[in-house]
Amino acid sequence: MATPGFEWEDYVVFSIMLVISSGIGLYFGVMSRRKKTTSADEMLTGGRSLPVLPVALSLGASFTSATTILGVPAEVYTRGGEQFLWIIGIIPCFIVVCVFVVPVFHRLQLTNAYEYLELRYNKAIRYVGSLAFCIIILLYMAAVLYAPAIALSQVTGISKEVSIVIMGVVCTFYTTIGGIRAVVWTDAFQLVVIWAGLVALMFKGASDVGGWSRVWELADKGNRLPRFEMNPDPSIRHTFWTFLIGGGTNMMCVYGGYQINLQRYSSVKTVRKAQIALLLNLPIWVFYVTLLCILGLVMYAFNSCDPLTQDVISSPDQLLPLFVLETMGTMPGLPGLFVASIFSASVSTLSSGINSLAAVTLEDLIKPLFAQKKKSLPSQKLLSMATMILVVVFGMTTIGMAYVIGSLGKTAFIISFSVFGMIGGPLLGLILNGIFVPFINSLGAGTGLFVSLLGTFYYGIYPIIYPPPKIDLPPRLETCNVNSTMMYNSTTMFTTLTTEGLGQDTSLGHPYLSYLHLSSVALLLSFVVSAGMSLATGCNKGKHIDERTYYNYSWCKKPRMTDTIAMGEKSPTIAGTFHFSSNDTCGVHNEKFVKAKDKTSVSA
Repeated sequence: MATPGFEWEDYVVFSIMLVISSGIGLYFGVMSRRKKTTSADEMLTGGRSLPVLPVALSLGASFTSATTILGVPAEVYTRGGEQFLWIIGIIPCFIVVCVFVVPVFHRLQLTNAYEYLELRYNKAIRYVGSLAFCIIILLYMAAVLYAPAIALSQVTGISKEVSIVIMGVVCTFYTTIGGIRAVVWTDAFQLVVIWAGLVALMFKGASDVGGWSRVWELADKGNRLPRFEMNPDPSIRHTFWTFLIGGGTNMMCVYGGYQINLQRYSSVKTVRKAQIALLLNLPIWVFYVTLLCILGLVMYAFNSCDPLTQDVISSPDQLLPLFVLETMGTMPGLPGLFVASIFSASVSTLSSGINSLAAVTLEDLIKPLFAQKKKSLPSQKLLSMATMILVVVFGMTTIGMAYVIGSLGKTAFIISFSVFGMIGGPLLGLILNGIFVPFINSLGAGTGLFVSLLGTFYYGIYPIIYPPPKIDLPPRLETCNVNSTMMYNSTTMFTTLTTEGLGQDTSLGHPYLSYLHLSSVALLLSFVVSAGMSLATGCNKGKHIDERTYYNYSWCKKPRMTDTIAMGEKSPTIAGTFHFSSNDTCGVHNEKFVKAKDKTSVSA
């Protein structure tokens, strides 16, 4: 089956997007130099004075990547519309992060979010957390860069090598020149491009099928509409509980545990503005997930002869680009708009990741190195230059890693969420335990991190070594030629939705776990092991813990009658101003705190 290719109009539209993205970075780079605000803090946090709306759009665009744009519609196409239920898990995630996590990180005013781990535990835990983040984000960015390159190379003629280099160089350029301001404003622009491309594609595809009623009819006939599967079995890939618990904790890793987004909370002036920016992402994500799921249904209704079984394409990641060329190939410029949206999604994610990696490296490697040698820090100009160099280094590293990421043998969507769960889950456990469980000490936190990493790697890597059975819904083959249809054995390659699971290796008795539950397992192991080890080693008795770093429960402290509240504070739940007794019920002994400077702690 021949597929249409790019025309000159498409290349023009695509090129315009790249020029605008680079132009935004150049603009903010020039403006910052005119205003003489090229400090490292300006590069990484925008002087903590960015507007709420572009920050909100940037929070959404940072993980509106090509992996979800290509992966979610493909999941709906091959396995059904359960991805709609992802919205159920997103809602509690945003509430928890908004109410509890954002206030902590914004009020601490940290450039590197993992400085929190040092304040709450110790330096060793901080460095482990920073290392975990670097591993997560490098793997994730490599997948983000690789996915559209492979998909688009198959259906547009753009080679994967050229795609990888173009995206990597463009985002590295404007991130280097313009810093976080360029990243935020470019993300906002690119999010508009992404939505425009996806909405245009959705309506054009539905029109070609015969209207929305025809789309729902065919989707219902093929069991693609969402079903509320209430089976609590964690080995089943997609159920109501999988998306509520696993989907929620996965998104919490993204918004509550990653430098990329935690850094953005500090780029606005107040806690309330940071919370508003985050909450604005809730309708953004609901709209985004709904749009991608409907697009998957439209793709299924459109393809009366499945291109995967006919070897027209080799991967589910290529379904959407092929669909674009088949529906929009005769409309000059529209395929270019879609390709621009795919590249925009990848570039926005890459720029955010590169900027955050630079922030972590600057705070955890360069500045401590000078402190260790008892030397004064370099000038702001030199720190800014070092930040730019770090951005270039990480940009080039990502480009290199993108060439080898394909060896994992899974779709980029599954790779991304598996990485979030395997490494992001234990990292999130460190942060949530620190905020919600005051008696957990550094030894308990470190042990919990180690054990949770072992657990998630066990369940995450096993399916790569021993792949589970392929379990998809039957595709449409009505218009395929007779010979290929007869050769296709649907009874052995596909199962129904009601029996869908990841299966079990009967020879080893090893149960597979849904990729969404890796983060759930990480949080559970992290809490149980950290709490148990802390209780066994005396909690935090005799140790000073910065009270800005954890949530203070009213039943957790025993203030004396003579205790006073800091001037201007009205609520007795604000800790750090009380003199605690040594038998504090939360296991935190804070008598040293009275000798330190008054510090306002976070109270939810």
